[in-house]
Amino acid sequence: MSGRGPIAVLDVGGTHVRHALWSPREGLAEVVDTPSPSRLRHPESSVEELKGRLLAAICDAVPAGPGAVAGISFGAALDQRSGMVYGSAPLFGDETTPLDLPGALRERRPDVEWHVVNDVTAALLHFVSAPRRQGHRKVLLMTVSSGIACRTVDLRTGTIATDACGLQGEVGHLPAVARIAGAPAELNCDCGRPGHVASYSSGPGLRRLADVLRERDADRWRTSELGRLMAQGTAFEAALGGALDAADELAAELLDAATAPVADVLRTALCLDPELDELAVTGGVATGLGKHYEASLHRHFTHQGLYLTGERAPQWLTDRITVCAPGDANGLIGAGIAALGATAAFTPSAAAGNPVPAGSAAPTPSAARVPRHHAVVRDGSGLHLSPLPTPEPGPGELLVAPTVAGVCGTDLQMLRGLRDDGAPVLGHEGVARIVAVGAGIEDPRLTPGTHVVVNPTHPTDPSFLLGHNVDGLLQERALIPAPAVRGGLVLPLPEVPPGVLGALIEPLAVVRYAALAMGEHRPRTLLVMGDGTVGHLAVRTARRWYGPDVRTVHVHHTGGGLDWSARTPYAADVRLRYGDLSAERLGEALGDGPVAVLLATPSPATLPCLELALDATAGTDTVVDLVGGLPRPAVSPRLPGIDLAALRAANCGGLPQPPYTARLKTANGHKVRVLGHRGVAGEHLLYAAAELCRAPERYRDLVTHVVDLAGAVPVLSRLGAGQDRVVSGRRLIKLAVRMGEPA
Repeated sequence: MSGRGPIAVLDVGGTHVRHALWSPREGLAEVVDTPSPSRLRHPESSVEELKGRLLAAICDAVPAGPGAVAGISFGAALDQRSGMVYGSAPLFGDETTPLDLPGALRERRPDVEWHVVNDVTAALLHFVSAPRRQGHRKVLLMTVSSGIACRTVDLRTGTIATDACGLQGEVGHLPAVARIAGAPAELNCDCGRPGHVASYSSGPGLRRLADVLRERDADRWRTSELGRLMAQGTAFEAALGGALDAADELAAELLDAATAPVADVLRTALCLDPELDELAVTGGVATGLGKHYEASLHRHFTHQGLYLTGERAPQWLTDRITVCAPGDANGLIGAGIAALGATAAFTPSAAAGNPVPAGSAAPTPSAARVPRHHAVVRDGSGLHLSPLPTPEPGPGELLVAPTVAGVCGTDLQMLRGLRDDGAPVLGHEGVARIVAVGAGIEDPRLTPGTHVVVNPTHPTDPSFLLGHNVDGLLQERALIPAPAVRGGLVLPLPEVPPGVLGALIEPLAVVRYAALAMGEHRPRTLLVMGDGTVGHLAVRTARRWYGPDVRTVHVHHTGGGLDWSARTPYAADVRLRYGDLSAERLGEALGDGPVAVLLATPSPATLPCLELALDATAGTDTVVDLVGGLPRPAVSPRLPGIDLAALRAANCGGLPQPPYTARLKTANGHKVRVLGHRGVAGEHLLYAAAELCRAPERYRDLVTHVVDLAGAVPVLSRLGAGQDRVVSGRRLIKLAVRMGEPA
C-alpha cells in the first residue's frame, strides 16, 4: 500500500461501532466492538452532543502514525460524492441538519487520510468482490438492521448511480403498510414519521410490531413459544429465533408481517429493473434469522409474485434473492476496499471497486519461509512426525501454513488400510494461511497473510484430491498445486471461525450441499444414518436448512454414540441404534410423509444402511443422498442393475448444478430418488465457514478432542489400529489438530 501500514477500518451503525486494522494481505485483525453513542442509547443528549461523541469515538479508533489511512462505513443517508451526512434516524433521530463528516474528521485528525462511504455501499463492495458474481450485470444489496437502505451497482461499468443529492436506495423511508393480528398497524419510524418500511421491518420496527401483537392477542401471545421465552427473560432477538426454530406459528406470523414491506420493495425493484441478477439482504435482522427470513420472503413471493412472470417462471424471482450469511457482506472489508480504490497504488477493477494491485503478480518473499517443516507422515511402518524440506511455490502455486486441520472418517479408513489413497500426508479439512505466492497468480486476494480454506476435491481434474493423492494439511507447510489454484479451489475467508472450529468447515459444507439437494423435495422427516461429525451436523442444521417443521431421526452405530447424543443440547427428535432396528420399527419411527435419507456412513456400512432405509420407506416419497463411501462392487439387490459408486460420483466438487438425481425403481417396484456427491462447491465451504462464525456455540462441542501436531501421532496410530472411537476415555466426534510454526 505504497509503503503505508494497514488501513484503519470502521463500521458505524445505530447500535455498534466496530473497528479493526485491515489489509488485503493480512485480512482483518481483531475487531473491537463498542456501543454507538446514538439517540437510542442516549435519548437525553442533544444532537450536537451525540455528533461530538461519535466524532471522538471514530478518531480514537484510528492509530496515530505517518501515512495513516482510514476507511469508514457509515450507517446514514449521505452524499456518495462528498461524504456529507444528511441524517441517520438510529444515530440522531429526526435531525437532518447536514454534517460534513470528512471535514469534521480532518479538522480533529488532520494526520489521517479519511475515506467515508455509506454502510450499504461498503457492504456491497465486499459482496460483489466474490468471484462468482463477476458475471452479473447488476446487484442490489439491502440491509435490514436498526435502519434499512439499499444500493445497486452496475458491474459492467463499476458504478453506483446516485440522484441529485448523491443518494440512492433510501428505501427504509418509503411508504409502507403492515397488518398484524388481522388488522393494520400504524407505527412511527425512527425518523419520526409514520408508515415507513423501517417502521415495521427494521430491528426496532420488528420489536414494535411484537408489542402490537402482544397487546392485540394477549392470550395467544402468552401460550406461544415466543411469549414463553420472553416471559423467562430471554432477549427479544434470541427469543424470536428460538421460537422460529420451534415452528411457533405466532412467531412466523410476526416475521411475515415485518418482511412484507421488504418483499414489496424487492418485488418492485425487479419489476422495474429485470437486469438485477441478484438481490441480497443482509444486516442483523435478516442475517440473524437466516433461513427463517428467507422462507418468509419466499412465502410472500409465492403468494404474490410478478405479474405473469410469477405464473410462467415462478422461480425467476426467488432464484435472485439471497439472504446473506455472516461475513458475506462485511462493511469493514468494504470500507477498506473503498479506501484502497482511492489510493494511487491501486486501481479499481470492473468488479465495482474491488481493488487490485497495479501491475502483475510476482513471487512474494516471506519471512515465514523455512527450509524444513514437520509433518505427520505415514509409511509402511506406521505414522511418524518427520521433518520435510519446505518447497518454494512455482508458477501458479501457493505455499500455505495450515493453522488447524480436522481428522475425518475417510482419514481413519486410509489409516486402517480400507482405502488405497497414496498421499503420505493426510488431512483435507481445515484452515490455512498463505505464506508465499508463485508467479502468475491472478487473484489479487491470494496474497501472503490471507486465511483460506482449500476445497479438497477438484470437480474436473482427478489429479488433485487433497490429503488423498496430494499431500494434505497435517503439516506445518503445504504446497497447493497450480491446477487447484487455477480452478478456484483456494478460497479466502472473510472471517475465520473461532478457535478450532475451522476443522468443521468441510463436513458442514457437505451437510449444506445435501440440504440444498434434498431440501427441494420438502421432506417431512430427515433420516440421518451415521453418528460421526457429518451425522451430528445434519441433525443440528435440519430445521434451519430443511424447514422448521422437519422431524429428525438419527440412527447410531453404537450404544456409546447413542449415549453421547442423548447428552447433547441438539439431539434428534428420535434416536435409534442400528443393531436394534428392523425395517418395520424404523418405518414406524419415520411416520408418514416424504422422507430424506442422509447416509453419513463408513463404506462397509453404507449398503446395509441403504437397504434398511429403502425397506423402511417402501412406498413413501423418498430421496436418498449417498454421502458415505461405498465398497466395491457397489451394487444392491434392492436396486438391481445400478452401479451406486458411479451414481455417487456423478456429482463431483459441486458440479453439475443442479446436482444429478437418479429416479429409480426398487426390486419391489417402489420409486425412489437417489443422488450422491464427492466433495462440494466453494460456495458451500464459504457458507459453512460463515455459519460457524455466526453460531459457534451450536457446533463447538462437536470438536471433542484437540491435539498439536506431535500429539496427533499417537492418537491417530491408536485409531488406525482399532475400530472404536474412544480417545482418553471419551467418545471422539471430531479431532482437531492445531499447527504451530516450524521450529
